[in-house]
Amino acid sequence: SSGINAEYGQQDKPIMVILHKTWCGACKRLKPLVAGSKAILDLSDKFVMVNAEDDEEPSSDPDFSIDGGYIPRIVFLDSSGNIRPEFSNTRRGDKYKYFYPSSDEIIISMNNVLANIATKQEL
Repeated sequence: SSGINAEYGQQDKPIMVILHKTWCGACKRLKPLVAGSKAILDLSDKFVMVNAEDDEEPSSDPDFSIDGGYIPRIVFLDSSGNIRPEFSNTRRGDKYKYFYPSSDEIIISMNNVLANIATKQEL
């Protein structure tokens, strides 16, 4: 996979990548949802959080456009840096599965990841 593994995979935590653009209205609405949620803040300790804004990596990596290049989207990886496309917004249908309009939906996915991805220490 991309340079994500080399950069973040050493921390033995699943990785949560938020892909967004500074000019995007929906992206601007996502920021306070994430920043203002105590539950997300608490859960984020168990993740490596990657905030990929504009052209920052891995924004240009086609592997992160699982079902399209729309923004904002949140993609989860295991602690080895492998993209785990099965972790998406369960409340959405087939379109825009990695778009999260509410903090509740982000929390559901974060908990799913923690319940289903073992860290290296647990293996």
